[in-house]
Amino acid sequence: MENRRKIIMDCDPGIDDAIALCLAAAHPEAFELLAITTVTGNQSIEKITANARNLAEFYRLDVPVAKGSPVPLLRSPLPAADVHGKNGLGEVELPQAKKELVSENAVAFMRDLIMNLPEGEKVTLVPTGPLTNIALLFRVFPEVKERIEEVVLMGGSASYGNVTPTAEFNIYEDPEAAQIVYNEGVPTVMCGLDVTRKCGLTRNQIAKLAQSKGEVSRRIGDMLGFYLEGKSYKHAPMCAIHDAVTFMYLLHPELFKGERMPVTVECSGGVNRGMTICDRRWWLYDKEDCPVCVLLDADELKFQEYMIEAIYEMDERLKS
Repeated sequence: MENRRKIIMDCDPGIDDAIALCLAAAHPEAFELLAITTVTGNQSIEKITANARNLAEFYRLDVPVAKGSPVPLLRSPLPAADVHGKNGLGEVELPQAKKELVSENAVAFMRDLIMNLPEGEKVTLVPTGPLTNIALLFRVFPEVKERIEEVVLMGGSASYGNVTPTAEFNIYEDPEAAQIVYNEGVPTVMCGLDVTRKCGLTRNQIAKLAQSKGEVSRRIGDMLGFYLEGKSYKHAPMCAIHDAVTFMYLLHPELFKGERMPVTVECSGGVNRGMTICDRRWWLYDKEDCPVCVLLDADELKFQEYMIEAIYEMDERLKS
């Protein structure tokens, strides 16, 4: 257990955030989850923070939960209730958490947590929502950057968008924050739509989960079933689990292919606002000029195998 990676998950649960957290919880041998922090994205800060607390206790994770930014850096939030439902979890209800929130704001809490690590230890940040908290952390407390091993985030795309033709949701929510994070010089892995669209479960796999007697598998099946009824997946054979790609990459990097490249974010008010511009002209840049590894391909079948194993593993953990 000494080689476990120290993790802070910054999220906006959200159906796929909930499943990403399940994947992390199923692998305590790989991850030491130090904290869960929340940021407005898929739903309001109040709803997603309640979801984070409930999910942590549901998965039996004894970790602090801290509430972060209620708004993006420069504009009002644009929640995705049509995708994730009124409660953010596809109308699936979880037992109410008993553990209280951390009283400190998420950004200050992350700073203290990181700077109080033993000498020589570093933390990996796993943001699965808009990057508001992480941008604030880097700009207000720049001393933390030397103690961050890497940022493994879900967001962006090297090819197309899902909110607009060119912008992915997490980046579109707060482009200014994303521009800061991509260009602070911290080693970053971008799990964007190019790869996350290939990582999900089929309709048959989801139906089997929903019919399970397991507490975790049944609820995850119901959450993904809600996705399938929405406009994004109504006619799709498979449902992507975008946020889970972050932890799957950390567990099984061999499943993925990517390239290092500079990434900038379009922050204008024009039609391409939120677009991640991934410069693949490798011959123009030295390695130190390319702190972002952009994932571009994945082994779909292996992702499914490992994801389903993790879900059923959590069923067994809840029985014990």
